[in-house]
Amino acid sequence: MSDQGHGRSLFVGIGSPHGDDRIGWMVADALVSRMPPEIEIRHAATPSELLDWLEGASRLIICDACLFRRNTTQGDVQLHCWEWPTPKVAVLRSADSHSFGLPQVLHLADRLGTLPSDVSVFGVEGLCFDAFAELSPEVATAVDSIVQRIAATFPAHRMSEAAHHA
Repeated sequence: MSDQGHGRSLFVGIGSPHGDDRIGWMVADALVSRMPPEIEIRHAATPSELLDWLEGASRLIICDACLFRRNTTQGDVQLHCWEWPTPKVAVLRSADSHSFGLPQVLHLADRLGTLPSDVSVFGVEGLCFDAFAELSPEVATAVDSIVQRIAATFPAHRMSEAAHHA
């Protein structure tokens, strides 16, 4: 991983219009109004789009839908946070037969020397990934808490929230 110094923070929501797979996009949309302008927020349909945006970034945060469900009760949406590198990222929905999956893209960026030294991946366990389906009610209900948890990982956001509550 490259040490990009004090570059910008980049948040990327990966998604598609297929049910809960749109969660990355929804989180990105919600973060726009909560984050300071120095945090760049983008949408991606495939992980390979990241490669064009990494230049100058010192921190990369990604949100995508997960395929797996553990022993959870119906309606319980899990949010996972992984620090890269980890093989757990392979459960994300972002890979298909026409693109590189997120692990391959992050490895490639590392080999190219463009991967930020600080990479976090948030995986949201989804319930429905049917073509052009709406977000499942369980995931829709969890969006705000997911956004709050992700926003809290940004130091600038934590400082502004503390000042707001003072």
